[in-house]
Formats: sequence, C-alpha cells, structure tokens
Amino acid sequence: MVVHHVSGNNEQQLLEVFDALQEGAQGTSAITIRILPAADTDGVCATRIFATMLQKVKIKYTVVPVTSNTEITDQFQQVAEDADLRSIVLLNCGASINLQHEMIQAGTPDDVRCYVIDSHRPFMLSNLSSDNQRVVVIDDDPIADAAGIQPPINEDAGSDKGDDNDSVASDGAHSDAGDSDDEKEDVWDAGERPPEQSRSRKRRGLVDRLMRQQRKRQRLNEYYSTSYYATPCAMSLFKMAKQQAPPSQDLLWLAAVSLTGYHDLGMLSELQYNQLAEEELREALDRSCDIGSFATQSSTSRLPDASSFASDDESVIAGSRRHAPLSSHGKRRLRFEKDLRLTLYKHWTLEESIMHSSYFYGSLELYRDKGLRSLKNFFATAGIVPANYKQLYSCMQFPIKKSMQQKFKDHGKAYGLTEKMFLQQFVRDLGGQPGDAGQSLFLQEVSCLDAAHIVTALLSGVPAALGSAQMAALPQTADGRRDTVAISELERDSLVDNFWRAYEAVLCKEPTPLVEGIAEAVEVAKAVNNLARLVKDTRAIHTAKHFRWCKIEQPPHPFRHHITIRRFAVWLLHVHFTFRPKSDAKELPLLVIVRDQVRNVYMCVGATPTRVSEQDEFGTRFRQALRQDKTLKFRYDFFDKSCIEIFAEDFDRFWDIMKGPSGG
Repeated sequence: MVVHHVSGNNEQQLLEVFDALQEGAQGTSAITIRILPAADTDGVCATRIFATMLQKVKIKYTVVPVTSNTEITDQFQQVAEDADLRSIVLLNCGASINLQHEMIQAGTPDDVRCYVIDSHRPFMLSNLSSDNQRVVVIDDDPIADAAGIQPPINEDAGSDKGDDNDSVASDGAHSDAGDSDDEKEDVWDAGERPPEQSRSRKRRGLVDRLMRQQRKRQRLNEYYSTSYYATPCAMSLFKMAKQQAPPSQDLLWLAAVSLTGYHDLGMLSELQYNQLAEEELREALDRSCDIGSFATQSSTSRLPDASSFASDDESVIAGSRRHAPLSSHGKRRLRFEKDLRLTLYKHWTLEESIMHSSYFYGSLELYRDKGLRSLKNFFATAGIVPANYKQLYSCMQFPIKKSMQQKFKDHGKAYGLTEKMFLQQFVRDLGGQPGDAGQSLFLQEVSCLDAAHIVTALLSGVPAALGSAQMAALPQTADGRRDTVAISELERDSLVDNFWRAYEAVLCKEPTPLVEGIAEAVEVAKAVNNLARLVKDTRAIHTAKHFRWCKIEQPPHPFRHHITIRRFAVWLLHVHFTFRPKSDAKELPLLVIVRDQVRNVYMCVGATPTRVSEQDEFGTRFRQALRQDKTLKFRYDFFDKSCIEIFAEDFDRFWDIMKGPSGG
C-alpha cells in the first residue's frame, strides 16, 4: 500500500512524491511522465501548476486530457509500448477504478508507477490495498480527517477486479480470508471432544463468520455509498509547490481559481471554501515577498518551455497556438478581498451582471415584476443612474466604480441584501501601460470567480456542428443510422481542444483567449438564466420523496455538456431555495434531466445543497437504481458520480426506480 495522507501537518509527504518522480526521470533525456488530467476546471489548474514544477527541474512530460474512466484505461494500453515512460500522473480522475488491475490488463511495464491526486470520493479501495504496489495515492481529505473516517482497506481484497466501485457495493460478495484459528478447528479426534461439543463449536464458528461477513459488507456498502468532494487537486499541488520553493502569485492564482470553481459549482460549502482560502491561500499571499521567486511558464504556448527540452521527434503538445501576451511592464498584483458576488460585472454592464448572478436574482426575486421594480428602486436609492448601470463597467464614471461596494453595503439591506452579497476572493490586477492590448480591451482586473466562469464556459463548449439542429449532417453508418462512435470521437476532439483553450485563458495573461472566454461565459450565463425562467414559468420543478427534479425534453444547445447542466442545477437551487427570501419550501437535492437528441440519451445531473449536506446524494441513488435493474442501458463513466446517461428507451424504467413507490 502506497498512500500519502497530506492534510494537516503531513504536507511534507507531497514533496516525497515529487522526489520519487524526479528519481524516475534521472539518467534519461526522454519523456518519462505522462499526465492525464480531467477535462474540468480543477484539471486545468492542476496541470498548469504541475507543469510549472516539472519545468523548474527540467523533467520532460506529455499531457493527454481525459474525459472518462474508459479513456484512462485506453491510455494504459497506449503506453504499454513506451519503454521510456516511468510515471503516469492522474489529476482529478482515476481513483474510482482499479488502477493496478487495469495496468496489468493493458500490459503496462512493471516499472511504471501511477500517481493519483483525485478530489472525488470514494476511492476504489483496491487502490489503497496493501497488495497494491504500483499505484501511489495522494489523499488530501480534511473532511474525512475531521470526521475520523477510515476507509475499510483490504476488507474487499481480491473481490473488486472490475472497472467501477459499483461492482463492489452492489452484490456484497466479498472474500473472507481472515478466519481465526478457532474457526478453523472443525476437525476433532475420537475421544478428545464429544460430538455435541464439536457441533456446537462449529455452529458458533459459522455464526461468528457470517456476522463478520455481514459487518464487512455493511462497512463496504457504507463506504461506497458516500460520495463527496475533497480538497481540489490544484490546492494539493499548490501545497506541493510550496514544499519545493516559495510559490509565485501565478501558482496561488491557479489554486484560487480551482477552489472558487468548486464552490461556484456547488461542490464545496461556503464554510469549507472560506477556510481553505483563508488558511491555505491568504496565508501564502501574506508570506509572498517576491512574486518572481518561482516563475511560472511563459504563456505564449499551451505547455511552454516543456517543448524546449522535448525530444526532436516528439513534442509535448502538438498544434500549439500563440497569442500576444498582455504587457509585462511592472508587477502583476494579486489581492484577497471582499468583492461583490456578481457574474463578470467588471466585464459586463452592472444591470446584466445582477440579472445573471444567482444571489441577487434569488434575493431580489428578479423573476417577478415586483423584483424588477425593487432593483430599479435600489439603483435610484444608491444614486446609480441608468447611464451607469446600463453601461459597461469599464466605461462607468470613476466615482461610481470606486464607491460601488459601499453603495451596495449601505443601501442593500433595505432590499433584503445581506453580507452574503460579498465573497472573499482573489482579485488580479493585470497591470499594463496605455496602449497595451489589455488596456484597450479593458482587461485591467479580473477576479478568480470571473476566471472560474471563463474556464468552465470554455470547457463546456460544444460545436454547433454537433448539435441537434445539425443532425442531418452528422456522421452516419452504412445503413443510414447516426454513427455514434464517430460522433463520440468528434466530441472527444472538441473536449480536448476545449481543455487547451481553457489552459491558455486561466492565467488571464493573454487577451485573445481571455476575450473569447468572457464572451462564452456571458453566453452560458444567459442560457442558464433563460432556461431557468422557462422552468419557473412552466412550473417544471417537481418533488419526489427525497429530492426535487425537472425534466427538459428540448434543451438549448449549450446544455449538451454536463458542466453546463450542473451550473443550471446549482442556479435553480440558489434562486428558488438557498437565496430566496422567506421561503417555506424545504431545501432538497435537485436532479436535472436533459434529453440529448444527438445521442438519444437522457443526461441526469444532480446537485446537493451544501447547506443540507456535504455529501452528494445522487451517486448513491444512481448505483441503487442500476443494481435494482441490471438490464438498463447506461453510461456511468463520468469522474463525477452525480452524472449519469440513460438510453432513452430505458429511461422510464430507470425513472420509476429513482422516484420510488411514492412517485412524484
């Protein structure tokens, strides 16, 4: 068993992991590390941080973004013939499959080790088993530490050889190789023990064994039924970077964007967010004296500098795009402060930003005429005239911009706005001189909440050519049916390209990807708001016994990606329950069901209010439904276990199980 518990006072173990990676790269000029990041915000930020660390010590690597567990196993097969490879690093993915088993099945060389940093819980217990010698797990889980939760390691040894932990939790059939010597004394010699005593001893041994098996199954089922999110991987890698050298503000920014992205998508409570931001990131910012002490890579290519020491016949990343960076005159500054919880308000009009921010939209009830009148009254009371609140923030009068936060604080209370209108977050001053690209595009400043919106929007983009409006032009098989395999390949290529677009934009140094990201984030915010209004007007949110749900048969194009659906689910929770004033409705988990016409499936994405539970409610419910009806056709291959796809013809049976006998 190779498990590094790095929360609390054990952060030094992170550096031990990095030292092991360096040792594996010694004595060769070839690419020795393959990084497999999840195509999500945390994966983008974690890759940036880890690439910087590897470049610092001149270790060669290659990066292959992955979108599902199946792609990870495919990568194991592809690296089987790579004689130079020493390490595979999984960032925010992979911990829920039996990695050592998959490596053996794929023929991955025995000397290749797999390093896993994954925030998704639960882990596959086989990855933590003492029989596992090829997988190194970095476990950064303050939630489990605080609750005293210990995974039941080795209790299912030899039983979980499948691809998913669902197989372990479903049938409860686990080996029981740990019988005591007393239980094995089933043979007695004539004259030594009466038959009655022997039979009684056998019965007691059998009862004890059955009770032990039952307790074991119960512990395993309890462990696998608990889904939640631990520390974001970028945060863990930031801790690793701090052990290696004083981190730059670029690395601090990446960790902050990842953390804010988790909170924004409802994966982390505000209490956890504030604690990590204060204790881990703000403290590091306060200690930062020289922002150049640990320079990050140049932002002129997707993985810059790595290619400068890559082999002649293999570049780290092919097809890299170059942009003119924002001016580097002066030091780029990073500060931690209370900022308005507004969506892209420094890159939008104030009115539009308020209309597309869940806290203000819910607290002011802007889906009602009464709420819209209240907003106009608030502007009038605060002294913000239409010429300012309908104008881009960058073009607003300077006195209004300077006093805006104070105006919200002084006048917001009368309209039901509380301190929750502010969020402690990092804000980046991009600097620049007159005439610079950043100045001309008004990109002088960006918050980590803005950056999280930009990155998630870029990651979740789906080309219009792969939408339902273009189905006639989609690839077809010889018999005239849609070629789902070819469509999946096109989608995979699109998601990989999205990863690199987000990778270029996340540091907010290059104007072109940043402007593109802002535009796409605005479009996603509008799509979420418009669909939410439709759901509200048609009363499409229903209540089952343990959760609420809404089903959308003809969604707009942006909702072909599960990240956008999750953002929509969190928006509905915030607007109608979490931030809604005087709401008597009980706050319940919400399941959003969206029909994907292209692949003829229903995508189900669940969101659990962080005020109700730190755990995800739907991972357990999905697994229970799949166990109950094993004939269902589905795809449950997402890293996030609150997402599942059910084929359209099987959805009604799946839904009957999900709702339960009480219906809803």
